[in-house]
Amino acid sequence: MALVTKMALADAQVKPEEVDVLEEFTSVFGPEMRIPPEEIYGPTNVAAFDTRESQVIALLGMLVVAFSDKHFHVDESAVLTEAAEAFGFGGPDLLKMKSWAERTAGVYAEFTAMRTAD
Repeated sequence: MALVTKMALADAQVKPEEVDVLEEFTSVFGPEMRIPPEEIYGPTNVAAFDTRESQVIALLGMLVVAFSDKHFHVDESAVLTEAAEAFGFGGPDLLKMKSWAERTAGVYAEFTAMRTAD
C-alpha cells in the first residue's frame, strides 16, 4: 500500500480517480492496513517484495494509480523508476508494464462505473 500511496502523492495532486483506485486497493487489503508516514514519505522500501511475481504486482499497482487520471506525470515516473530499479527492472520489461497500465486504465474506469452503477 505504501508504494501505491506514494505514487498517488507523487505529483502533489491526488485526483478523484487516484482516490478511487486507492479505495479499491484498501477494500482488497483491508482497512486495518496501516501505513506509517515514513514508509510513504521516506526512501522506497521494497524488502517485502521478495519474488518476481510480487514485484511485478507492486509495479503494476503503482502504474494503475499513475494512469488512473489518464496523465503520467514526470514525478510519477521518478517514483516508478526508483521502485523498478530497486527491483532490478528496466528497459523492455518496464516499457511493457507501462504500456499495459496505460491501456488498462480505461478498462478499469469502465469496470468501476459498472460496479458502482445503480
